[in-house]
Order: sequence, then C-alpha cells, then structure tokens
Amino acid sequence: MISVSIIIVTFNSKSEIVDCITSLLPQLNGINGEIIIIDNNSTDNTISLIHNIESKCISIIQNRKNFGYTRANNQGIKKSKGKYILFLNPDTIVPNGTISNLLNEFNNNKDLGAIAPQLCFPDNSIQNSCRRFPRRRDILYESIGLSKIFKNSKEFNYWKMGDFDHTKSRLVDQPAGAALLIHKKIIDKIGLFDEQFPMFFSDVDLCKRIWAAGYNIQYTTNSYITHKGGASVYRKRIKMIVNSHLSFWKYFNKHNTELFDYFLNVIVGIFLLSLIPFRIFLNLLFPKLIKRERRSL
Repeated sequence: MISVSIIIVTFNSKSEIVDCITSLLPQLNGINGEIIIIDNNSTDNTISLIHNIESKCISIIQNRKNFGYTRANNQGIKKSKGKYILFLNPDTIVPNGTISNLLNEFNNNKDLGAIAPQLCFPDNSIQNSCRRFPRRRDILYESIGLSKIFKNSKEFNYWKMGDFDHTKSRLVDQPAGAALLIHKKIIDKIGLFDEQFPMFFSDVDLCKRIWAAGYNIQYTTNSYITHKGGASVYRKRIKMIVNSHLSFWKYFNKHNTELFDYFLNVIVGIFLLSLIPFRIFLNLLFPKLIKRERRSL
C-alpha cells in the first residue's frame, strides 16, 4: 500500500519544480510514496523538465487550460492511492527525513486531522504561516493598517496571529496550504476542496471543515520546509487580488448563514469590492513593496 501521495499543482513552475522533486525522491524509497503533478497548462518548459526526471514515483496530469489551484488539487486527490496526502507547493524544498517525521508525528496522535511543518524562507528566516479563522472585523483592521501598527495584538492582528510565536508547536486553525499533510480518510469524510474558491480560501475552508468534523490541526516545529512564497500568485498579481477578495466574501457567505449574517455579509462584500482598485493601484505603483508572504488580502 502507498503510504503518502504528494500532490503538487504547477503553473509555469520551471524555476522551482526540479529542486522540489529532487528533494522529495530520496525520501520516497523508504516510505512507499508517489508524486502526482497536476499542471495547469504551463506555457514554459515545466512539463519537459519533469519528464527529464527519471522516476516511477511520478505521474502527471496535463490540463489543457488553467483550472486553478483548487480544482487541480481535487484532480490529484481523485488519482491518489496513499493513506495520507501531502499537499505541496512547487516552490518548496523538503529536507531529507521531513516526510517520515510528519508521518510519525501524525501516527502518534489519533485526534489529528492534518499537520503542517514550519515554513522557512530560503534565507532560513521563519515564515508566519499560521492563521486563525478570520472574523469580519479583521478585514477592517487589515485594510486600515491596525494589524500592522499593533502587530503583536491578539485583537487587531487576530487573523494573522501576530501574538503567536512560530518557533513553538501548537494546534492552529489554519496553517498555510503550501505544505499540509492530511489523512485520506478525513477527506473521504468531509469531502474535496470546495471549487467555489478557485485559488484562495479553499485551504481555509478545508481546515474549517476538519475542525468541524472533530479533528485537530497541528503546526509542528519538529519539521521544516523551505518555501519561496508566492511564486505562482505573483505571476498574475492583479488577477489574484480580485480573486482573493471575491473568495474572502464567499467564505463568509458559506460559514456565516444566519439572517443577521446576511446583512453583514453584504456590507463586507461591498467593502471588499471597493478595496480592489486601491490594492491594484498600490501594486502597480509600488510592486517591490509587496512582500512574498502568505497573502489573501
């Protein structure tokens, strides 16, 4: 039986994918794993570079158009044969032993539904990769800068966990989807990624459903993965800005469904839409000021 299926969605990932796969292959011999790559119609030589890697562990799904991150991951899930699934971004490098460590930690905790390693930038600095499930007021705090002025505040930087020390392991609402290990039986129970979120918030929604099903999600510093950050998102930044705002709105509509929530969701939606031109303007005017970090707003 295959122990772990590693699902990687690529789009013009020629600069990252070879290093990613090369870091994975030595680890699959001892744990019986597979790598499933779903390519969203790359126009560079991503596919040819993958084909040049000789390994029976690799299988490729080539989409004729860009289906987006969420639908592509679902394609990978349907093809997977592993007991566990590791969702992994192509701009990652996985140190030797990391996958085994994550599997061991998972097996030692029966209450876990998912586990995520610490993420580090290529310069070894730690990424702030964990977040709490967002509240509607967090959009206001983020957009007017209160989350940046009061970085360590649990109230004003609640969503992005400014009060959390990423050097310590703990249970979290939603770690970054750049590297997330989930038991396949959990996905069979709660369902696939929700495709109404084509790029952003599908991982947040999945984590929300994992917790709702009675399972925990662990962030662990016992393992780490190097993550470049934003490699795919920043290639089509303006489109991603629009997509992120719409997905944020859809997330609240899905998980806040009382009558009073309806009116608040309308107000939040109008506010999110009004922010789009401002963010696009800032991105065009100051592109170098946009940091490569976990972003959805």
